[in-house]
Amino acid sequence: MSASGPDLSRFAVNQITTRDWTFAQAVDGYARAGVRGIGAWVQYVDEIGAAAAGRMAREAGLFVPCLCTTAWVNLADPVSYRAALDENRRRLDMAAEIGAKTLVVVPGGLATGERDLGAARRRVAEALAELLPHARAAGVALGLEPLHPMYAADRSCLSTFAHCLALCETLGEGTGIVADVYHCWWDPDFAAGLERAGPERILTFHLCDWLVPTRDVYQDRGMVGDGVIDIAFYRSVLDRIGYDGPFEIEIFSKLDWWLRDGAETTRIAVERCAPFVAPRRQAKAA
Repeated sequence: MSASGPDLSRFAVNQITTRDWTFAQAVDGYARAGVRGIGAWVQYVDEIGAAAAGRMAREAGLFVPCLCTTAWVNLADPVSYRAALDENRRRLDMAAEIGAKTLVVVPGGLATGERDLGAARRRVAEALAELLPHARAAGVALGLEPLHPMYAADRSCLSTFAHCLALCETLGEGTGIVADVYHCWWDPDFAAGLERAGPERILTFHLCDWLVPTRDVYQDRGMVGDGVIDIAFYRSVLDRIGYDGPFEIEIFSKLDWWLRDGAETTRIAVERCAPFVAPRRQAKAA
């Protein structure tokens, strides 16, 4: 931390954290708080158009680590499936236009009436392989985000870091991992997975906290420091492997933070995250 304040050059606020702000309000509010990046969401960008959103971010000096999220592709109906692929091509183009390096992949869980989780996962892999040439052409990575297993039936059948990393290794260039402590902290192989992925495979790293008790499994994430996740430990792992990429705070909180003024949430996010988002310390030569 310098005399003028913390170094937030790697830090972004994912705009779902301030859910009620428009894209313009989020850009202004984050910049005023000294935040250097904005994690964008499709619905907010669609309200003003990708060209305007990208211009706003650039003029405010904000980088865009990611665009959230893909449309669900885990659909058994062929017509709906093709429409979802077309929508995701549009979202890849949107990400490129706003300057986002990554489109976060949340593919959906089981198709309606389905019980074969293996088939659902194979279908997702096929969909990502079909989208990958467009992603490469757009210069936007497909960022596979492992979601907590409680989401497997309805939101994402990509449930573990190891599964997502293996899929990235199969798909190849143009894919990577969006690591979120909320979804992965419980996994005994999470730290080892980060090490195996290495800095080149980790596209962005999401911060928040796991509350005890958690009152709503979908929308009761904690502010950094209010829960049980050892964020300092994961930061040390990232430093050890040489990760120099972005950090984002991403909070879904219908019972707390979404009820507060966005400026207050942003201010507290900066205070809480500052110790974990500074530039990586270079190892001293022996």
